[in-house]
Amino acid sequence: MIRIAIIGMGLIGTSLGLALRSAELAASALGPIEVVGWDRDPHAAKTARGRLALDRVAPTLSEAVREAQLIVVATPVQAVRELFTQLAPLLPAGAVVTDVASTKAEVARWAAELPAGVAYVGGHPMAGKEQAGAAAADPELFKDAIYCLTVGPNTPQAAVNVVEALVRTVGAKPYYIDPEEHDVYVAGISHLPLLLAVGLVEITGRSPAWQELAALAATGYRDVSRLASGNPAMHRDILLTNQVGLRRWINDMVSFLLATRDQLEQGDTAAIEALLERVKLQRDTWLAARPNLRPGEAAFTQRPEVERPNLLGLKQPKRRK
Repeated sequence: MIRIAIIGMGLIGTSLGLALRSAELAASALGPIEVVGWDRDPHAAKTARGRLALDRVAPTLSEAVREAQLIVVATPVQAVRELFTQLAPLLPAGAVVTDVASTKAEVARWAAELPAGVAYVGGHPMAGKEQAGAAAADPELFKDAIYCLTVGPNTPQAAVNVVEALVRTVGAKPYYIDPEEHDVYVAGISHLPLLLAVGLVEITGRSPAWQELAALAATGYRDVSRLASGNPAMHRDILLTNQVGLRRWINDMVSFLLATRDQLEQGDTAAIEALLERVKLQRDTWLAARPNLRPGEAAFTQRPEVERPNLLGLKQPKRRK
């Protein structure tokens, strides 16, 4: 039996536990598992256990990782470094550590503090909700979602296989990507949208006319502002650990807004209409292209049937057609 320790029982950590414990393990390379959880907040861990996301709650961090083969750090990004430091003397030899942080380059640098004999594979599931906490967890959260994996040049292939098995077991699709590249990409498609939602709520909410605006706000405002309802601590850490990736996209958005303002002031009907037609086509094409597919995935309907030994002496199952 494989022991998986999940550190941090928020939305993602608890959803992982739920997905693992409800998975068809006979078809998984992981086989029988035990899911142990720990959180600084005992109430969060108790809630996760009450929802059957865990086989048991560990009373301490040390107890959580004792004899664990796979450790998943599922905390806000800026808590990860401190946790790595705390985990370093506790981890058993041969353990594999992964995380679910929304930024990867800085976390990969922090992972260098882990001891020799412990492997690290970065992870970021492209899934979530605006609701936070164990109570909002969903065992289907990762189904068919892209799950980014970042691998260092010296990471043992066996460790990569273990984390990939975890990803597939919860129903997600592994997507290998360089940490720096990851941060630039998600800055554009995830972190910039967060800032835009925050900005919209901030400028309308501080308006003297907010009481009247609130009465008029409907589905458009609700949909565009949805991300502003997310976990403030998590979002703070995401923004502060991806400053380089965000800077370019923020500058591009500022330039776009200023240029569009000029076109509106000039009454440039052709330019505005061309812009709206262009972005409508682009978004409609993106939606029709099944965005949960990885680049190139639609080019084949069958995956190779490969068996690979992993760190735990197990084999990846044959891939389903």
